[in-house]
Amino acid sequence: MRKVKYFHRIYKDGKYQEEKLGIGTFIQYGCNYEEFESGPGNYTTAIIELDDGTVLNHPIEYIQFIKESDK
Repeated sequence: MRKVKYFHRIYKDGKYQEEKLGIGTFIQYGCNYEEFESGPGNYTTAIIELDDGTVLNHPIEYIQFIKESDK
């Protein structure tokens, strides 16, 4: 199991900035969807377990794998 940093991007002061939300353990890839007028749009996610046992289904463009040496 690998550790990941999960975050989201916010638009602030005329540019996008990363806002770190936390660190968790990557479990596997998953999927989610968003509804549009023309139907659902599927996208890939990362299933992440936090230290307190909470499980997240987070978009993959907002995760970064952490190297063992960076801990």
